[in-house]
Amino acid sequence: MKVKYLVWIMLALGLGLQFFRVNKLNEIVTVKQGQNYSEITYSSAEDIPKGEAKHLVLVSHIDSKSQNEIYANIKEIFGYGKISYDVNSLNKLKKGEVYNYESIIITTNNYKNLRKDIYEEIENYVNNGGNLTILVNSYFNPFNKLAGIEKLKGYLKGTGFKFNKNIFPGIYETKMIGEEGENIINSLLDIDLEKDVEIIAETSEGYPMIFQREVGEGRVVYANSTFFEDRSTNGILIQLISFGNNIFLQNIVNSKMVDIDDFPTPLPYGNNKSIYSKYGISTRRFFREIWWSDMKKIALDKNLIYTGYTIETYDDITDAKLFNDLDETTIQDKIYFGRELLALNGEIGIHGYNHQPLGLSEELNHNYNYKDWKTEEDMAKGIIRTRENLKEMYSGLEPKIYVPPSNMIGVTGKKVLRENLPSLEVLSGLYSAGEEKGVLITHIGWDKDEPTLYDFPRFSSGVAYKNTTMLNIYKGIALYGIVHHFLHPDDLLDVDRGEEKSWEELKKEFSLYFENVNGKFGFLRAQTAYNGYTETLKLEKLKVHTFKKEKAIDIYFEEFPGITYHYFRLKDKKVKEVIGGSVQLISFDEDSTLYLLEANKNKISIILK
Repeated sequence: MKVKYLVWIMLALGLGLQFFRVNKLNEIVTVKQGQNYSEITYSSAEDIPKGEAKHLVLVSHIDSKSQNEIYANIKEIFGYGKISYDVNSLNKLKKGEVYNYESIIITTNNYKNLRKDIYEEIENYVNNGGNLTILVNSYFNPFNKLAGIEKLKGYLKGTGFKFNKNIFPGIYETKMIGEEGENIINSLLDIDLEKDVEIIAETSEGYPMIFQREVGEGRVVYANSTFFEDRSTNGILIQLISFGNNIFLQNIVNSKMVDIDDFPTPLPYGNNKSIYSKYGISTRRFFREIWWSDMKKIALDKNLIYTGYTIETYDDITDAKLFNDLDETTIQDKIYFGRELLALNGEIGIHGYNHQPLGLSEELNHNYNYKDWKTEEDMAKGIIRTRENLKEMYSGLEPKIYVPPSNMIGVTGKKVLRENLPSLEVLSGLYSAGEEKGVLITHIGWDKDEPTLYDFPRFSSGVAYKNTTMLNIYKGIALYGIVHHFLHPDDLLDVDRGEEKSWEELKKEFSLYFENVNGKFGFLRAQTAYNGYTETLKLEKLKVHTFKKEKAIDIYFEEFPGITYHYFRLKDKKVKEVIGGSVQLISFDEDSTLYLLEANKNKISIILK
């Protein structure tokens, strides 16, 4: 009888423990979703004077695709960088007008109707200490001689690039030449240059792609290419303009985010040949015991916070009547990984019910053999089921960010999300990519189809180390002060994404990305994707006014959120102190000094040495 009672007691305890582990653990142990976002108190400086430092962007009155693309890029980078500028047409400039500006930036290759007296005035402006940046080449550019072009010999095609001047850390060191630069194609002028011209960047073939020349007391920077028509170069573009100025202030977010798509996720059953031969365990055990252990160590070593985007199932069912319940093993894996992620101050967003993109057939491309959803209602039921499972597994968790499967979503899919995921605030796609129907490629800002949702794209992806990926990371840092990188747990199982390398190799390569980032930009704040979004959003109404004095730079802020971060570049000068803030050195050479500026007051003064 005692044995019988003992068996019943042990069975009851086992069942109770299982109930506790699966159903009650989340209620007893409090785990927060990322970091809390508190209300911001904004303030504005008083008595802002007139005469702030501004830049003049010159366009042609004759429309062209090249000009429109470059000007659109200028609007984006200056808009978020909070850089004051005016726009004017070459044929409408008035005498004496150019002397009101810190620099002149030309975005056109058409100089028709540029008057001789205005040309001479711009030349005089440069000779007397002004900065002229020309962002696209032209055989008929009247400033070619001023820029140091001795002889025009025709046209060339160039591939790739490498920088000879440190316009920005990382971009300077990362060379896109040879095979890696084959897809970067530029139309160049075939030229001979004066001896006093300095090459800023050249192609794989050694052709001058960007160069500069000191003229009198000023400087001309010349882009001998069509490079800056592509918005993927915007990080390089803003730093080239910064490099071409004596003083340049650029607002940034200062955020470092790493996303894991398809995580928490149903783990593969069975054995993968390469994993089993190396570790002697199943694929599921590998991801639980080795992959995740290594990912946690990388997060701690490299100061990273992960945001995971969960998926319910890998089946391709798009008819809600046929949806299957999750099996017990999948539930346990998702609870385990989700709680582990949240315990690391991470965050959980949604990737989808399954990997079939949300949208109607005519809204999406079908290059990847995805199945179309039967109806809008079926999409909604998939999202609702995912939302309810998240709430049950993680103590009422409400996801705030959605990443589309394969970064693809239709207008109808966005509508379904807004209507059936009330906690949703952010859509996260790609900043730049090849144009494909339905792929979510966006700027940072409010979505054009669903303006209550905010687009917060990623700049880079992958675990295998590539110069292209490293450059994309640096470009995001250069443009917004943002690292937003994503990977998948199964990257190592994919022939293309994993490059048939072992996990031991891939984890070292993945770590190398952040070893490089931390070595050059150790100030970047590790955050979840939602925290990065809120840090970005609070800067939306910020206005920055810069005033030059003989030995100081005064900066006045409107809609100041309590603290802001900026890149601050100086040529031929150094910072002595900052009243109302602080600076941290990023890089220094004979051309310029680049600082991280932290502002703590709505009016600060940078005292110069």
